[in-house]
Amino acid sequence: MSKTRSHTSSTTSAAQDTLAPYGWDPAWEAEFAPYAAQGLLPGRVVRVDRGQCDLVTPHGLLRGDTEFVTPRDPMRVVCTGDWVAVDPDGDPRFVRTLLPRRTAIVRSTSSKRSEGQVLATNIDHIVICVSLAVELDLGRIERFLALAWESASNTQQSSPAQMPFGAAGPVR
Repeated sequence: MSKTRSHTSSTTSAAQDTLAPYGWDPAWEAEFAPYAAQGLLPGRVVRVDRGQCDLVTPHGLLRGDTEFVTPRDPMRVVCTGDWVAVDPDGDPRFVRTLLPRRTAIVRSTSSKRSEGQVLATNIDHIVICVSLAVELDLGRIERFLALAWESASNTQQSSPAQMPFGAAGPVR
């Protein structure tokens, strides 16, 4: 077995063990395969701020620079929940690409332009919690439910009917 192939298979095994609690599955592994062949590491974005992001990788928690993947389109910026391919070493470690998103929670921006702001991506479950210490604001709950429902309609693998919530009923 070649050194590259054994390195790739050991990285894949480490990724499965480390990243599975964060949602890594065979579909993500298949999507990432071309980048693994290039020696890049898979990472789940757990925090983003000012062109930098914290990533959970098979090598542990890393800080990544998003300079190479920062588009002008606000719907395509690196966001919490994204799966990325990142340099295995270096200072800084650069995020080289974003894997396609399965889901995205998007809200309207407060600007006068008609564009959205991505709040989180690749979400499997959404829990809406509100304080009962003050009067219940049904309008706010309705907005949260609409946002959650809409995020499910922006998916490749789920439809709103498959989501574990609904505007008319409790969690199934």
